[in-house]
Amino acid sequence: MMNYKRKALAVALSLVGSVGYAQLAHADDSGDNSLQRVDVIGSHIKRLKSEKATEVTTIKVSDLTKQGLNTVEQVVNALAANQSNIGATSSVGASTGGAAFANLRGLGRQYTLVLLDGRRVSLHPFDGYAADLNAIPLSAIERVDVLPDGATAIYGSDAIGGVINFITKKTDQGLTLGGDFLTPQRAGGNEKSLTGSYGHGDLAKDGFNVYADVSYHKTDQILASQRDFASAITAASKPSSNSYPGNYDVDLKDHPVSPSSAYPNCPSPTVAKGGVCKTYPSTMIGIQPEVETWSGFAKATMRLGDNHDFSVSYNITRNKNTTIAAPTPTGGDVLLPSGTQGIVTPTGAATLTPFLRTMPLGNRFTEAVNVQQKLQFNLEGQLAGWDYKTGAGYAQTYASEELVSGFTGVNEVKNAYLNNQISLVTGLATDPNVWNQIGIHGHLDDGTYNIASADFSMSKEVMALPAGPLAVAFGGEVRHESLEHNFNYSISKDALGPGMLQSLNTKGGRSVSALFAEADIPIIKHLDGKIAARYDHYNDVGNSFSPQFSLRYELSPQVLLRTSASTGFRAPALLDMYQPNQSQLTGDYYADPLSCPSLGDSCPTQQRYIKVGGNTKLQPEKSSSLSVGVVLEPVKNITASADLWWVMVKHQVNSLSEAVLFDGNHNSLLYYDSSNGGNLTGTAITQNMGNTSSSGLDIDFRWAFPKTAIGNFNAELSGTYLAKSVYQLEEGGAYYTNLGQYVATQTQPTFRWQHNLTLNWNRGAWSGLLSQNYKSGYTDQNSGAFAATNHMVKPYSTWNMSGSYEVNKQLTLTAGVRNLFDQLPPWSNQQYLFQGNYDARFADQVGRAYFMKFNYKM
Repeated sequence: MMNYKRKALAVALSLVGSVGYAQLAHADDSGDNSLQRVDVIGSHIKRLKSEKATEVTTIKVSDLTKQGLNTVEQVVNALAANQSNIGATSSVGASTGGAAFANLRGLGRQYTLVLLDGRRVSLHPFDGYAADLNAIPLSAIERVDVLPDGATAIYGSDAIGGVINFITKKTDQGLTLGGDFLTPQRAGGNEKSLTGSYGHGDLAKDGFNVYADVSYHKTDQILASQRDFASAITAASKPSSNSYPGNYDVDLKDHPVSPSSAYPNCPSPTVAKGGVCKTYPSTMIGIQPEVETWSGFAKATMRLGDNHDFSVSYNITRNKNTTIAAPTPTGGDVLLPSGTQGIVTPTGAATLTPFLRTMPLGNRFTEAVNVQQKLQFNLEGQLAGWDYKTGAGYAQTYASEELVSGFTGVNEVKNAYLNNQISLVTGLATDPNVWNQIGIHGHLDDGTYNIASADFSMSKEVMALPAGPLAVAFGGEVRHESLEHNFNYSISKDALGPGMLQSLNTKGGRSVSALFAEADIPIIKHLDGKIAARYDHYNDVGNSFSPQFSLRYELSPQVLLRTSASTGFRAPALLDMYQPNQSQLTGDYYADPLSCPSLGDSCPTQQRYIKVGGNTKLQPEKSSSLSVGVVLEPVKNITASADLWWVMVKHQVNSLSEAVLFDGNHNSLLYYDSSNGGNLTGTAITQNMGNTSSSGLDIDFRWAFPKTAIGNFNAELSGTYLAKSVYQLEEGGAYYTNLGQYVATQTQPTFRWQHNLTLNWNRGAWSGLLSQNYKSGYTDQNSGAFAATNHMVKPYSTWNMSGSYEVNKQLTLTAGVRNLFDQLPPWSNQQYLFQGNYDARFADQVGRAYFMKFNYKM
């Protein structure tokens, strides 16, 4: 066994890499000093609480509340290693179902594996790429373990970029009530939540424990009109020829749109611009959706004999996301025959299209509902000296979208013009009742993703070696996954706005089986090695073998060295394989390279269509990763670590991005789709493409200051520096990078540096916290009118501050300020999101907000 100083360093190692919250990762805070073996993320071998420290970030949920973080999305976005780009704000004007995803190390959401109590949760059915973070019942979570390293040898597919494991409370006793309220300094964006839990039974004394936890959380919408930075008309604002009064085009070739007779006296909110009346849709939207979440978690555990625990748990979460988009545009989707209302097209073809925005119908309201549930049976304990764990479970995610109001359809608008209820010449309605006739609403689409699984694992110290005990583990897993995404064709093939006129139902499934083994090998004194391997069999894409090797050397009581190397894989998503060919709207606006080859500023731009579809001949992606690190404890109460890492993913499953399709260099993939109104369409069928590679440095620093008469202080810093982030658009092609720059082919930047800094203080019943989240600046999108510029988006940081007081053993009160210095989003000329003038994915649009919390335990 290690001496005391070496034990202390090992425990310190378990602390490094955390996010910078107060007292987040102590080996044990329960006061129980027994040599109890516990599960550790990234391993199937149970370990003593004080030995075999791992490179894991551990976050206590009780500490997160002090920063005013109330959702799993907010928690994950606070990780320095995370670079999420899809969340609640991304759902505005997009069919994401309101989902939020993790993205460790900026590799992509599909490379981060999300677990609940060490097992997979179902994926979001609209793309089947990753688990929706909204599925996690935050109020039932005790801690979050984050492994920012490849772990395919342990967990299988998807764990290339890392693993996030949400761990629920093992037991709970008594009644606990909690709640909070957050109110921003500006209008909109209020948050409120209530939680309650009750548990009964002492597992050690009574042999059983049952508890249940329920929670409710609501975030109010924020309108663009409630934030000056979002409603301002700037050079980055995208004017649209779809307006009211409307305009029209005669040949679909993006020649100048003909103005209505209202021009140039365009009524508000339209403006005279470019020879027609135009609108600025980004000023009419809700920049933050209304989100309402209910969750429930229940668990019953029974002790069988002295060494076996049987448990059954069930959780369900319902998340409702309501977005507000600008009134419906019609340009390019509604085609009228030549001669309609006396207007003749150049060729006599039905290429007359109104550029109308249905302002009298009001804004478009869309409601997305996600319901996630999981039932899990588990049996664990000791048998013949072996630690064992086995279980079976079923998880499902159901998602649906409803068009609530403000929508119309292709047929409805077409008939209104043919019946002279709306005038092409004036651009206005001639029949005031027409708006009551053309509005549509109802069910748009829904989907389910199901996972049925069973697993087992066993571990034991099997023999004593001169340098210590040899521990081994082995086990297996079987699971079946299925995806189904269905459209209500009566609405999806008619509704304008969702971009699903050509979308088709998708259905697919697969079976997976796996065997794995692991060994911890003490090689010589103070040098330990680990070997792990996993063999996965997929009935649709074949077999994959994933090994992992790691070494840990205690050079001295103050210095520990570590390194690991592994290979991995990611199986193609079910959607990638089984999605039928179909057309979808682009997220951005593009010129037509066929009719306007110069792609200059004079070329009109609009949303285009891309033809997407699955490919059953796809092969798994392959990865390799390497890390080298050092942990230092130069003096008592100071611990620092640095880890260099590198990841390569080969044969990525992807399709040509919309920006590449319409860049003028891939015109052979463009055509005018006669089955979709003659709209310009690009072909983007899923395939194995090129490689992607990233490398960087993770650092962590912790300092517990000497005790003082005014209290105890400690400081924590966690940061990730990306040195490389490159990718190929096609097999064998050139490498590109979006590191520190917004690249249209990726529709986002990758941040070179992110960190979390936390300062903590406590004295008796009082405690305080001051924290900073920081993102480095980057080169903006700089496309279109900004192509000749080199605008830089400024670095962005927010500070949070709070204070807590323990009134007594039962009641704790917390008050604080989120975004203390009211740091508003930096200006950006990005054109991808519906929000304008900034990038809503990476900045706080709420502004300074005040919050209060209470927690009462009987």
